[in-house]
Amino acid sequence: MNYIGSKFSLLPFLERHITQFSTPDSGWTFFDIFSGTGIVGRHFKRLGFRVVSNDIQYYSYCLNRAYVGINSQPNFSGIVGNLPRPVGLLLYDAVDAVLDYLNRLKGVEGFVYRNYCLGGTAGTEFPRQYFTDENGKLCDAIRLQIEDWYMAHLISEDEYFYLLASLIEAVDKVANTASVYGAFLKHVKLSARKPLRLERLEIIPDSRLHRVYNCDGSELASKVQCDILYIDPPYNRRQYCTNYHVLETVAKYDNPELYGITGLRDYNHQKSDFCHHAKALRSLEKLIRETKAKYVFLSYNSEGLMHEDEIMLMMKQYGEVDLKKENYRRFRADINRENRKYKTDSVTEYLFCLKKTGR
Repeated sequence: MNYIGSKFSLLPFLERHITQFSTPDSGWTFFDIFSGTGIVGRHFKRLGFRVVSNDIQYYSYCLNRAYVGINSQPNFSGIVGNLPRPVGLLLYDAVDAVLDYLNRLKGVEGFVYRNYCLGGTAGTEFPRQYFTDENGKLCDAIRLQIEDWYMAHLISEDEYFYLLASLIEAVDKVANTASVYGAFLKHVKLSARKPLRLERLEIIPDSRLHRVYNCDGSELASKVQCDILYIDPPYNRRQYCTNYHVLETVAKYDNPELYGITGLRDYNHQKSDFCHHAKALRSLEKLIRETKAKYVFLSYNSEGLMHEDEIMLMMKQYGEVDLKKENYRRFRADINRENRKYKTDSVTEYLFCLKKTGR
């Protein structure tokens, strides 16, 4: 996914500095407390760490539950025997058969179509165009089928989240947005015209248990036993729950009451204190004070609400602190908008490295 604050391009930078303090064969636990799409947790799982992942957003939980929590491709033994053979595939397995079946479902006029597609919202106070009508209907059909299988105990919990993660990834690829869901585009862009299609997930094989939570990180920091706490909070005033509210609804499929032009759902319980300058530093200190981790690593950047010097000053109260920096290209959610002005094309990524005293 093209995600605000994604650390995909910075993974070598993070690995280089974090692994200075521990190697995978030490059996250490890496706690990714604000995991987002889970790109960092996945990377450290691949390196051999035991990973604990958490995010308050449910769509994020679904992605991490699949990518971090699952250690092998599911076999779908409860349904695959009743599904037709995939057309045109000489070699296939259970995953291919299930995904092919879901991709061929007939679309239905469900919640996504009725609220996020032009056909479903035409004539209403707020017509919306997040997806083409065809993709919205297919999303509804797939989401309802996944839920039916799960409620009938035909698929396991791992299989349920595998399919939900695949759907979230697929929906995001055909969304008619400029990468985030704070607005939809007036005209349907080329990528949004492509048919929605579920694809296999890359699952990292492992034999160890990796835990995934869907909690407020501030309530979890003191409860999770870990060696490394990795903190990648929001950097600015934009709440993630408003930027990705459509994915939250697809994941939960809970028929929420929507409001406004963009069809926002209630998000008061998901607001982050890190999006408020007056609260951010205090919230960060609470995590550092309460964690049982030996080391704390904070990802931040030069345009964040908290300043470099105040972060350093606070962290020094809890141990030895070092700061690593690397320049990288900024995320542009609206790269095609001529009216958006950017001060620079790059920002400086910070990695604050804290070795807690007495640990």
